[in-house]
Amino acid sequence: MNQMSKIHVWIGITHKSEENYLQYFELDYSTEGDFEAPEYRVCQFCKDIGKKWYDEDFIGIIPILKKDVSVIEILQEIPIEQDEIRKVLSICKEMGLSSANAIFYYTDSELIIQKPYKDNYNDLKYIGVFNSSLE
Repeated sequence: MNQMSKIHVWIGITHKSEENYLQYFELDYSTEGDFEAPEYRVCQFCKDIGKKWYDEDFIGIIPILKKDVSVIEILQEIPIEQDEIRKVLSICKEMGLSSANAIFYYTDSELIIQKPYKDNYNDLKYIGVFNSSLE
């Protein structure tokens, strides 16, 4: 299976500054240690998804919107198959999410987010994994 065939989606409302919001994803590589096994601080995003690192080529961190928009509107910012939008909207409705100002995604067909899901991933909620429009 193509790594980018699945997309994990997080949606919500944050009141953080863009700088503070982006700190959640920072991979802090150290110049110490050998090339094969660099030493680095595990970022909070990595901790939350149960990994020691993530591939920066497969994450989409959309800038925080200046105002809240409908969930369907913010979904236009990510590469999700159109057939999956109805599923996302249903899950968001169950979670009480009708609007958002932030969304990010990670394309990794092998990633499994362990249940129970956290309530807060950088102020956002994990919506689930869906088919990606990237192939």
